[in-house]
Amino acid sequence: MRLFIFIFSLSISLNFYGQTGYGNNWVLGYNTTETSGTILDFNQAQVSIFPVQKDMFLEGSIAVMSDSIGNLLFYSNGCFIANGKHNKIINSDSIGLGKLETSFCMMGGNPMTQGIIALPGPFQNDLYYLFYTDIQSPYEFPTGLYFPLAPLNLYYCIIDMNKNNGEGEIVIKNQILVSDTLSRGMIEATKHENGHDWWIIIPKSHSNCYYTIRLSKNGVDTSFLQCTGKVWGDNDATGQVVFSPNGRKYVRSNFFNGLNIFDFDFKTGLLSSPINFEFEHDTFYYSGASFSSNSRFLYITAFDKIFQFDIKAENISASKVLIGELVFPPNISTITRFNQSILAPDGKIYIGGTSTYTYLHVIHNPNCKGTDCNLEQYALETPSYNVYGMPNMPHYLEWNEADTCDSTVNIIVNSSLDEFVVFPNPFREEVHVEGNFPFSILVFDSFGKQVYSKEFETKSGSFSLDNYSNGLYSYQIIKKNGERKIGMLIKIE
Repeated sequence: MRLFIFIFSLSISLNFYGQTGYGNNWVLGYNTTETSGTILDFNQAQVSIFPVQKDMFLEGSIAVMSDSIGNLLFYSNGCFIANGKHNKIINSDSIGLGKLETSFCMMGGNPMTQGIIALPGPFQNDLYYLFYTDIQSPYEFPTGLYFPLAPLNLYYCIIDMNKNNGEGEIVIKNQILVSDTLSRGMIEATKHENGHDWWIIIPKSHSNCYYTIRLSKNGVDTSFLQCTGKVWGDNDATGQVVFSPNGRKYVRSNFFNGLNIFDFDFKTGLLSSPINFEFEHDTFYYSGASFSSNSRFLYITAFDKIFQFDIKAENISASKVLIGELVFPPNISTITRFNQSILAPDGKIYIGGTSTYTYLHVIHNPNCKGTDCNLEQYALETPSYNVYGMPNMPHYLEWNEADTCDSTVNIIVNSSLDEFVVFPNPFREEVHVEGNFPFSILVFDSFGKQVYSKEFETKSGSFSLDNYSNGLYSYQIIKKNGERKIGMLIKIE
């Protein structure tokens, strides 16, 4: 029975580990005191949280990038970029332009939610793209507008993480992609149908138009404007946009403009079949949006409430279910209201707060209908103070749409490394690996703890686990592009 339980648990872990690790680290933290930041590490089956000392204020816009095997590479607040050692990346200063530089970078970075996003360059080893906006004054002041500042440009830069002894350097900087009055934040990305390229969308201000950009191995090679759906007014400074994990839906939502759902063609980049409806909010305008991993259920946060919508329902508006109302525990010093949310690599949804907060709420089973989704309020305490932003990331993992409420975490595992042979198995001391290209190997014990790692520059190699106890182990063979082969090893006397 014990062996069965172990193998069942291991199968969950193996499914979890069988993908790229670009989104496996999140960085939070507004203050710059002794514990100025928080890192959420999703490289194991269970998230790890630990404090970090950093010099960057993270506020509304947060971009974080790890490499394909889950090592933290860099993060940014839209003003500069820090690497995984929390040092400023060479040439990364002055990416905050306009009013962002003169009025915001000294106080906390870009205040707009989702005003920045980082992506790995398709087939471009060690090259990463950062997309970000400025903040300008396109309107005369005072105007009576909700927020008189707005972006006038969408930029990108390219970070080469192979430069500066692996600590990174910006090699192309402040390249203008779009010049127009843009929405206050709400940049988001999803994979192209081919699984390698990216689509990036940012809304145009005071319109129903969306700039759509394609990032391929050739760089930024497509950009067009499409107009469909509800016309958004000036009140666009809050809310959240999100793609479904399967890339077929695009959602834009906030207090003032309601819930907007589009079909998305991830081959052409076109939006279609817009749906818009109002739904109950509380008295404040913070809100967020996330999908379940199977792309069926959409979760909308609304300050003191969280709603679930069934995207597969014939009437999506009528499928609305209230899954939770904010509680005020007597032992909690900082009330954490519901705001920005994000689907994590562990299949759970993590929800941040509005003003200063030190807790995250968690939806443990987002694939479950209604209150069975298991919302846990104040589930995780962070070592640093945070404000309303959460990391803005695309969906890197290929989730299984067939997953149901009873499914465990079930990510599609890459099988392109089947030519690798690991032997003998069971083994006593030494393990041999033979394949067709250089590789790395990681070994984990029965509790999911990494106990061994090694890089091989040749197509075959061996390693010894002579000093390790007998029992069951799991391993990962990893290519440089992040593809992995996963298996089990048994050590005997």
